[in-house]
Amino acid sequence: MSKVNTKLIGLVLAGGQSRRMGQDKALMRYKGRTLIDTACLLLQAAGCEEVLISRNEPGFLNDIIEDAGPLSGVHAVLDALSKSVIHNGNRCELLVLPVDMPQMTPELLAMLVSLGRKSEGACYVEHRFLPFYLPVKQDTKALLARYLVEQSKRRVVGFLEILDAVSLKEADLKKALGKDEGDNKKRLANTSNEDDQEWLNVNSPDDWPNEK
Repeated sequence: MSKVNTKLIGLVLAGGQSRRMGQDKALMRYKGRTLIDTACLLLQAAGCEEVLISRNEPGFLNDIIEDAGPLSGVHAVLDALSKSVIHNGNRCELLVLPVDMPQMTPELLAMLVSLGRKSEGACYVEHRFLPFYLPVKQDTKALLARYLVEQSKRRVVGFLEILDAVSLKEADLKKALGKDEGDNKKRLANTSNEDDQEWLNVNSPDDWPNEK
C-alpha cells in the first residue's frame, strides 16, 4: 500500500477484564509507566501518527459489540474512523497492539508495518496473531461486524484469514530485523517461559517481567 495520503494509526487493546491478574493490568506500572502508556509509546516509536485506545471507560473508545474479545476494540476504532470527518475519505492503516505486551519492541512493530505494506494487505506473525497490521478498506468494518455478529465468531486469526492476511514466519521476521540464532538463544535464556521477551503476554502476576 502506498504511503501517500495514508495515515498509520496505532490501536491499544485495553478492554480486557484482567481476571487472572486480579487488578486492572492496564494501569499497572512497568519500569515506571502504566502498561497503557508503555503501549502508546511503543506504537508512536514504531511510526504511528496517532494512537487510539480501546477501553471500556469514559474518555476511551468503548466496545459497540460486547463480549467479542480483542476484535471488539478493532471494530470500535473502525466505527469511529468511518464517522470521523478528519479520516473520512483518507486511507488509514491500523497497527494493533495489546496493552499487556510491555516488552514488545518498536523495531518489530515497524517491520510488521513494512512487510504488510509490501504485501499490500494485512499481516501477522504465525502462531502469534497479535500484534497485527491492518490496512483499512471500505468493506473492512462490514466484514468484521458480520464475523462478530452474524457468525458469532471471536478468533483474531479467523478474521485475519478472511482478509487473506499474510502469515509471516517468525524466523523470517527475525532475519529481517537482523537477529541471528545466537542472539535468539541468549534472549530465550533470559525469559521465564519459552517465548521470546518481546512476545510475553502479561496475564497473571506470575507473568510479570523482570524490570532490570
